[in-house]
Amino acid sequence: MMVGRLISVEGIEGAGKSTQVARLAAWLRGRGLRVETTMEPDGTRLGGRVRQLLGELGGLDPLAECLLFAAARAEHVRRVLRPALDAGAVVICDRYVDSTVAYQGYGRGVPLEVIAGLNRLATDGLVPGLTIVLDLDVTEGLRRARGRPPLSAVLRGDLDPDPFERLGLEFHERVRKGYRAIHEREPERVVLLDAAQPEAAVAAAVRQLVVARLGLGAPA
Repeated sequence: MMVGRLISVEGIEGAGKSTQVARLAAWLRGRGLRVETTMEPDGTRLGGRVRQLLGELGGLDPLAECLLFAAARAEHVRRVLRPALDAGAVVICDRYVDSTVAYQGYGRGVPLEVIAGLNRLATDGLVPGLTIVLDLDVTEGLRRARGRPPLSAVLRGDLDPDPFERLGLEFHERVRKGYRAIHEREPERVVLLDAAQPEAAVAAAVRQLVVARLGLGAPA
């Protein structure tokens, strides 16, 4: 099992994941570290197609949704994550296994044991050394998300809303509770950060965590 140099960043819609991934990557690169950033499911050609299918079809069965994400994750681990880690990079991933637990498990009702099995199969034991969950009030997160084109739409070249952004408030509340439950189960790996703070304050807290938990970016 490879741990310690893979960092995942999680959270509800609008929590600021992509912004914080970019800020952390720039900070670590400024300290001489090799850093690779990626995202799920869009980190591979297959994952991009999965995102496109979800947007086009809509209303898929939750288990079918899970299986699509597991396929994209298996490709991502083998084509992107492991090669970068083997080359000595710090890899920062915008969404990883916990997204499936929170969204398809707590949000959509797929049994958690089913998701755990799919994640084990897809990741082949690749676990982040640190997972940062950007915690935010759901109403505020959706307000932020709906005030900008979703990244998935930019990648597709259109402005169709993300299929998960279209789901109701109760769904997103369940997702947030799911992330909190994951943190409670695995506090050594998963840390909650208050994403309602100003962007710079969140970035500073992320940096402190990365230094404290992983020793990355610390002064020599």
